Amino acid sequence: MAAKTNGSESVIDKTSFFWVGLCGICHPGGGPAEFDRDGKRYWDPATRKFGYEAAGKLAQDVRLDGDYAFLNTSNGELSAGRWDLTGVAEADCLMCHRADQKIQGGMNMRWVWRAGALRARHGLKDTAGNVVPAYASASAAGQGWFRTMQMTTVPAGQPPLAAKLDIDYSVGVTDGSLLQQPDGSLRVNHAVIAKKPRDYACWGCHSTADTKKRGRVWFDASQDVHYAYLNRLNDTDSANDIPPTSSTACVACHGAGLDHDFAKGRSMDGSVSDPKDFASFRTCKDCHAASGPDRDPAAPVPTSDIHKVTRHTDALSCQFCHIPYRTTVADLAIDNATTGSTVSYGTNRFLSADPLVPTSTDKTRWYPSFRYKSDKDGRLQLFPQKLLVSAWWGDWDRKGTPTDRADDSLSPIPLWRIRGITGNKALAAVRDDNADTIPEVNTLAEIAAYMTALKGNDRYGRPVAVNPVLIKGGRLYYEDTSAASGVSSFEIEGSGLHAESTHPFGESHNVLASGKALGSRSCGECHRASNGGRDTPVFDRKVLIDPFGVDGAPVYTTVRDMTRLNPF
Repeated sequence: MAAKTNGSESVIDKTSFFWVGLCGICHPGGGPAEFDRDGKRYWDPATRKFGYEAAGKLAQDVRLDGDYAFLNTSNGELSAGRWDLTGVAEADCLMCHRADQKIQGGMNMRWVWRAGALRARHGLKDTAGNVVPAYASASAAGQGWFRTMQMTTVPAGQPPLAAKLDIDYSVGVTDGSLLQQPDGSLRVNHAVIAKKPRDYACWGCHSTADTKKRGRVWFDASQDVHYAYLNRLNDTDSANDIPPTSSTACVACHGAGLDHDFAKGRSMDGSVSDPKDFASFRTCKDCHAASGPDRDPAAPVPTSDIHKVTRHTDALSCQFCHIPYRTTVADLAIDNATTGSTVSYGTNRFLSADPLVPTSTDKTRWYPSFRYKSDKDGRLQLFPQKLLVSAWWGDWDRKGTPTDRADDSLSPIPLWRIRGITGNKALAAVRDDNADTIPEVNTLAEIAAYMTALKGNDRYGRPVAVNPVLIKGGRLYYEDTSAASGVSSFEIEGSGLHAESTHPFGESHNVLASGKALGSRSCGECHRASNGGRDTPVFDRKVLIDPFGVDGAPVYTTVRDMTRLNPF
């Protein structure tokens, strides 16, 4: 995201105006979708003034303001964010609290309609050709209160995009979601309001993000014991089954009070209100404990030797064993370095149903790796994760002290600036070293060519990077005139620099029963001594750390090497 205050066009990336249009669909309005970082409403239709005007500023004063500028990320062109045309996205209560979700082909159409309106930004019009305030109209569109909504055809995987929208509240009166009052005003019919949000309201946002990030699925009793239990799908009485459109399984664990502060666990990737981790949240141990204030009477108490005799749970979380694999393809690697546009590679490209042989043609499942994380009780345990592996360019400022990295800074280069150099395609020096028809920057000669190119100017006449470096495979590649190739590299871990080429996404859903958990078939799943001395499918499973090394081949490590655990 762009900072509020920026010294030049070249340091600006995605602004607030951009964020609401593309990312606002997964945020229920209000807050940063309505107010700038000074607490002013971006646009007030009553006074027809921008928030900066209320603060006594002029348009030229906010030309580089992260709240009022709009950067076209395809080419870096900077213009004013047209809040006066889009309006603002106010809090949208029905985004979560509409009882009757509109599901078509597994998609929540209320999410699709709202997303289509937001993404249109200042280009949305009605069928008569008049501008429609896209952000202000998105809530009504999401409820289906329109006469006409024409969607633009977009490439697969892209969010919906509306071209035409005719808001018509009489549609809501006709379907009963709106009630007309004696004075002619309208109010929402309380019958369509759900006190507890339905799972489909949650899944509208989480389906895209969590499928891509984690391979998560929902609405499938065979893939999650808790979904099955909470919807009464694990008994023989089909008459008591709760259908997917009525499921409220999500809020059974992720409850919230009137402050809408959802109960949550602890994120592996970044920091999200850490002091509130586990507040009003019941963990596996809370529910399944033999006794305790948070015990769920219906939750079975673990009785196996793993829990009662051995000390496996000193080091291993419940999820370690009970989320043994995934069956849905997730993003595993992203290349932001070669063209300046993100190229994604799925788990089916670099992993397989054989955890020891990632090249196996059986792609019906893949296996997570593991990372230490402290649980609610403060114990450090191994939890399953899916690593997202990335390659990206940064500008390394060594602060004039090349032997001291403690004060160094490393700034990621915005992709629009890289595309300005590459023309959104691989440089001529790049070859497809792994014969997958997709070029990748991976050899030292290719890396050197990019370092030279990235010292060129962006569209505003400023160098894209003074000291361009490539972050890939846990290493930092930098220009080194003393090296034969002109490039050297070092391991980032332990170097004193903070940069990541692997990004952990924790796996906490799609919990399977004990009969499918790790160890249910043999101790040899983890222990070599019980596996004839051979490598085991858990601790010796292959974990991708670089999609293409200097020879074009993928680079792997193992869980054993990552965790430094060595079960006998």
